[in-house]
Amino acid sequence: MKKQKDETRSDKDQRLVNVLEGLVSPDPELRDGSLDQLIKIDGYAKSPLVASVLVSRISEPDVEIRLHVIQLLGSLLDFDSAEGQFAEKAMVFAQNSLDQMGEEQLIKLLEVSEKYLAAEAQIKAILKMISYAGKGLGGIVNDRKQPVSLRQQAVFYCGEVGYLSSRPALQVLVQRVEKDRIRAGDSSQRKKSQDEELIYPYAITALEKLKI
Repeated sequence: MKKQKDETRSDKDQRLVNVLEGLVSPDPELRDGSLDQLIKIDGYAKSPLVASVLVSRISEPDVEIRLHVIQLLGSLLDFDSAEGQFAEKAMVFAQNSLDQMGEEQLIKLLEVSEKYLAAEAQIKAILKMISYAGKGLGGIVNDRKQPVSLRQQAVFYCGEVGYLSSRPALQVLVQRVEKDRIRAGDSSQRKKSQDEELIYPYAITALEKLKI
């Protein structure tokens, strides 16, 4: 009987490995299908390897598959989720992996948030686990090379998650817009500041939420 149990466990472990290989496959259909297969494997949320691979897939190039990854990952990180969470060891691995992410991955999260309102709760759960996220989002807020829509998303999460470290960045943007308004007689200056005028209301709202 014990031998049969060991063989069953071995089969399940191999199935999990196969599914994780599918998640990093060059084939987008295989990657998407592997997500569906993953949640059917009993005890998958106990695996530190699953936690690490899911975090790595925040960089998934296909935005729809990325949505599905983020929804699953966010639900596993959310302590209030009814779906269940990572086991303790897997949670530690997820935390470590998230803390190694850079601005590129933050932008990947914001791109999903911009396109899919349904992912907001899961993105919040992920951002809460990233120790540097407030500073990182603050950098995106004032990065004029980024699309206005992504900068708006960054501002929103600064306030929504409650990153006090993002306050200086938000204040810089607000002060810059208000100074530009004083110089509004210069038409070229008005055009230059149009994008930030769109972000300004979001920044004011976020700063209100960040008041101590």
